[in-house]
Amino acid sequence: MSTTNNVRQALLPVGLLLLASVTQAAETCPWLNAATAGGFLGAAVTATVVHENANRDDATCVFTSALSELRIAVETMDPPYSEYLKQAEQCGAETMPLKAIGNEAVVCSPNPHTARVVGRVRNRIFTILVTTTDSSARSDLLREKAQAAAEQVAGILF
Repeated sequence: MSTTNNVRQALLPVGLLLLASVTQAAETCPWLNAATAGGFLGAAVTATVVHENANRDDATCVFTSALSELRIAVETMDPPYSEYLKQAEQCGAETMPLKAIGNEAVVCSPNPHTARVVGRVRNRIFTILVTTTDSSARSDLLREKAQAAAEQVAGILF
């Protein structure tokens, strides 16, 4: 009987470590939660967070629903202004400036199923991309969703 108790006592810490590793929560997006992203997209979403470089303050958050995706990327830049201009130029002629979002921001619709915001807060560039496979989606509504997400992100970055 004492051997069984000794084995149980020895295995208990191992079991607790395994349980802790299984129950660790997935990393959450620092700039937007899944409920808010789902509200923007009009459906429940799954969230993924990826760190693409060594700076743990930089990340890409992807919120996916059945028909749409909201992608938020934040990256620290030096110098930020030239990188901001380079990314904003990718919007082309349809670029529209957004007021009161970060230090500066623009919105565009590269195609009828996509809206993109590029913005800057101090030395950080953020991009918001809203895409959909819904053929009835209107590009002006997609731009509004991207702009609303950009307001949230810029507010957190300040």
